[in-house]
Amino acid sequence: MNRSKYQKQKDLFYKKLLGNLSELRTEGYSPSTIRAYINYTCDFLFYLRVNFLSEEKVKRTDIHCYIAKCKTSGDSPKLINRKVAAVRRYYSYLQKRDRISNNPADGLYLRTRKKSIATGMLTEAELKLLYESYHVTDLRTARNKVILSLLTSQGLSTDDLRRLEPADIHLREGKIRIPGSRHEGGRTLKLEAHQVIELQEYLQKIRPEILSSGKNKNSIPGRKAESPDLEKLSRQLFISMNGSGEMKNSLMHLIRALRQINPKVRSCRHIRQSVITIWLKKYDLRTVQYMSGHKRISSTERYQIGYLEDLQESINKCHPLG
Repeated sequence: MNRSKYQKQKDLFYKKLLGNLSELRTEGYSPSTIRAYINYTCDFLFYLRVNFLSEEKVKRTDIHCYIAKCKTSGDSPKLINRKVAAVRRYYSYLQKRDRISNNPADGLYLRTRKKSIATGMLTEAELKLLYESYHVTDLRTARNKVILSLLTSQGLSTDDLRRLEPADIHLREGKIRIPGSRHEGGRTLKLEAHQVIELQEYLQKIRPEILSSGKNKNSIPGRKAESPDLEKLSRQLFISMNGSGEMKNSLMHLIRALRQINPKVRSCRHIRQSVITIWLKKYDLRTVQYMSGHKRISSTERYQIGYLEDLQESINKCHPLG
């Protein structure tokens, strides 16, 4: 098929994908991502047309053949994974409309160079000791204690902490709802009994005092900091002591304090990685994927690699062969 006919066919496919396009916009995908998804899906539909395959009768083996075709065309593994992601997204769209029962591309990823998680994870006992040893002396440390609790128990990321709002805390149900984003899936997790008490005190007493403190500091004549966006701050669960919604410096100071307790602590991310590694010893892969907010199962599988490397390191220390 010459280029003009191919483009004409692609234009027809584009019209067919307008519903999926609208859904992508609603879900907050960037214009460039939407454009790529639509182009990749059009290419896949064109492949089906050339091979006389019906999109509603496609099997997993057909997706494998498509991947093989992409490899032959010289596509890199990363590009192929993006194309398959677009196909998976399209079939998810068809599933929602009951046009198909199973997604043939579900869980299908081309193996790329493995990104193993760094070894040296914190143990469950070490995480517990971190939390118990962090002392509360003022409003700042009271806030940080709540943050530390969510890091060590729910394995939240720094982005999760930034997106949290007071309305996401459901004390009566003993649960916390973590909003999703472009890169992380939303999820609802259980709170420990002590967390319910801490969060109640934080919402009713500590947070209002920090808000009030931030307003007063920003009202001091000659202070260079910009006036706080009170409407924005009222929606954020965690705020800095100077009345800012930016928590980067606050988390940096928290990590410094935690290193005084355990020098092994590297970052908030390190704590999250440690929690996920511990979860994998207790729960199945799909459960940990949900609890972690990973959109791809491969992201969760990386932690299994890190755990096995850590385990091998411990074995070598205890039973050296050489």
